[in-house]
Amino acid sequence: MAEYVDSLGNVMDCNTEPNMDSWSPFDDYWLCGDWITYHKMLVNKCGYSPDQALLIVEQKLQDRTTFGHEWFCQFEDEFRDYFEGEGMNFSSIANIVYSVGKGSENIVNTAGSLTSILKIAIPALVIGAGVFYGIKAYKELT
Repeated sequence: MAEYVDSLGNVMDCNTEPNMDSWSPFDDYWLCGDWITYHKMLVNKCGYSPDQALLIVEQKLQDRTTFGHEWFCQFEDEFRDYFEGEGMNFSSIANIVYSVGKGSENIVNTAGSLTSILKIAIPALVIGAGVFYGIKAYKELT
């Protein structure tokens, strides 16, 4: 039987849980291609039908909060082409953005770059706001 390995080098089996993006700058998580490998593994190794495996993948993706790295996979060509072929329906907003961006690879690249930037920028903004308001509160007390 074929061995299914994610991009982090971990062997997938029927008990594998997707490695989601936690937005930590030091987090390792599945890339879009890992979801395709996961679906194939569920079908070929665990005995699920393609439709059953698709429901499992869709549920795992829905359990994820919006705008994690996984959210951007719907704009990645290989991911989208594979899962559309399996019958996955994407949201109307995703369809509009994907259709507009289909002719321009820049949108897909920007989405991936945006994820990398936001993973660093959001924690930095939160820390900066905490410091700002901490100093402001301290000055008001003195």
